[in-house]
Amino acid sequence: MKIITILLNIASVCLMTYLFIQKGMPRNDELLIVIVIMAANLMSLFTILSFKDNSLLGLYIQRKKLEEQQKIEIMSSKNKS
Repeated sequence: MKIITILLNIASVCLMTYLFIQKGMPRNDELLIVIVIMAANLMSLFTILSFKDNSLLGLYIQRKKLEEQQKIEIMSSKNKS
């Protein structure tokens, strides 16, 4: 999923760059929207690439995943007996 997100962010930035080259700078009323879209894409790309699994969020998600896996294993063993 991380790879797909990275590829989509890169594609979006490339598309915006292509539009700048082909169509030129956006009009004044479109400039704020373009800046927000580019900033959001670049910040999310930066965040994804610098996100480490040892962060609090990563550890929390990993713990929840392990807890759910243990519940599934307990339920599976009860069904077999």
